[in-house]
Amino acid sequence: MRHGLSPIAMWNTVRLSIEAGFLVVPPGLLIGFLLERRRWLGRGFLSVTLWAVFLMPSYLLTSGWQILVAMPVLADSHISRLFYGEAGIVFLLTIKGLAFSAMSARTGWHVLGEDLEAASRMHVRTAWRRWWLIARLLFPIVGSMMMVQMVAASQDFGVAATLGAQVHLPLVSYVIYQNLSTIPVDFSRAALLSLFLVCLALLALGAQAMLGRSQAATIGGRQHRPVALSCRPVMLALAWLLTGSVFLAGVGAPQVALAVEGMSGPAVHGSLVDAGSWRAISLSLRYGFVSAVAAVLLAAIILGGRMRSGKGGAVLARLLLWLTSANMAVPGVILGASYLIAFNGGMLALYGTPMLLLLAYTASHLPVALRFLDAPFASLHRGLGEAARVHGLSLSERLEGIYLPLLIRPLSWAWAMVFITVFFELPLSEILYPAGTPPLAVRLLSLGISQHYEAQARVALVGMVTCLAVTCLGLVLVPFLAGPTDGTDTTFKADKANGR
Repeated sequence: MRHGLSPIAMWNTVRLSIEAGFLVVPPGLLIGFLLERRRWLGRGFLSVTLWAVFLMPSYLLTSGWQILVAMPVLADSHISRLFYGEAGIVFLLTIKGLAFSAMSARTGWHVLGEDLEAASRMHVRTAWRRWWLIARLLFPIVGSMMMVQMVAASQDFGVAATLGAQVHLPLVSYVIYQNLSTIPVDFSRAALLSLFLVCLALLALGAQAMLGRSQAATIGGRQHRPVALSCRPVMLALAWLLTGSVFLAGVGAPQVALAVEGMSGPAVHGSLVDAGSWRAISLSLRYGFVSAVAAVLLAAIILGGRMRSGKGGAVLARLLLWLTSANMAVPGVILGASYLIAFNGGMLALYGTPMLLLLAYTASHLPVALRFLDAPFASLHRGLGEAARVHGLSLSERLEGIYLPLLIRPLSWAWAMVFITVFFELPLSEILYPAGTPPLAVRLLSLGISQHYEAQARVALVGMVTCLAVTCLGLVLVPFLAGPTDGTDTTFKADKANGR
């Protein structure tokens, strides 16, 4: 195979990422406005829908829409021809990017506080001029939304490996995987393409940082948060229409399609899924549980070190926090490629073992745990630990009586977030899984590529139900076993240490 870059895949990646970046802005801004500035009954349902879209793997989203478009009534329609092309890829990438874009937009609407609105109403008479002023103030947020979406779209492996491969539209993330999975393995070309994706992400994130500074300079000072107002009839109708569209496109339609397809086929030896699929689900459960526990423990150690009074420990903790956060700019397919190259021989020949997969899962999802636990740890006053040490409480007593009751729920939710993402992790699994023991994501992708949609739908449904059951059990059971979560026995332990 000739070494070098793939200009077609690079051009496709840049073009489609830019298109998805532009398309995500209007609905993202409107969703952020509805969540931050308006009070209506469907606001909670819209938030839950966004979380469901965010957590749903892109390859399952694609598979659900493929099943839906393959129905006889749509098989030869204009919708089908649009879906199996560039428009379908951009549509899926836009849906996947809505959740994060809406979060960014909500932050922007929050920054435009009550003071700015009052000033604009006082000094700007016409309504269209006030909206033009708001649009100019929101421009940094719009640019930030576009940059983040471009990075996410360029690094998405699920859509590239399913719909992109099926319509023969090469994208860089899938070309990297092809260079690592075909014989002869082309490490040089995979490395060059990985460098291209990293540089693209750095350029976009650099532009986002510049826009963030621009917004900070434009909107200075402390702003009062505006009161959420009730929706007028037209706005209320638009809100429900947008909520229904997001739910239908990102959750309802693909899930219903998977359910209908999964129930239409015959069972395998009296079971919904075969033995190989059960084994894949079991492996993903074990990988997800162990990796999530390891990632949460490491995140707690790093964030706990930041609370130390000594400068050395705090600086080291901040350095580790920055290094792990920088890992978020690297897509999973590149991380998988780097682990494959680094551990394919020499002293640490871990390739082809479950240990390497667990290591990659933990390292790649540690930033998620750090971001989730950053605020809860920051809310803990350093004086809690210092006062406990003064009163003679040991480290184990401080952990058990002070920190664990206050942090058990955030720790449980961080574990759940990492567990769900690892359970359905595709790029790392596809590159690093031991031969003959594919995790759930690899099993689902292979069934989809071979067009066994009925078996794929059944395995996906069973996997989602299993994942949801284990997650709910962990969220309920762990805080219950940990005891009270209000920290009320801290005073008791301090008094006990003083002999009172």
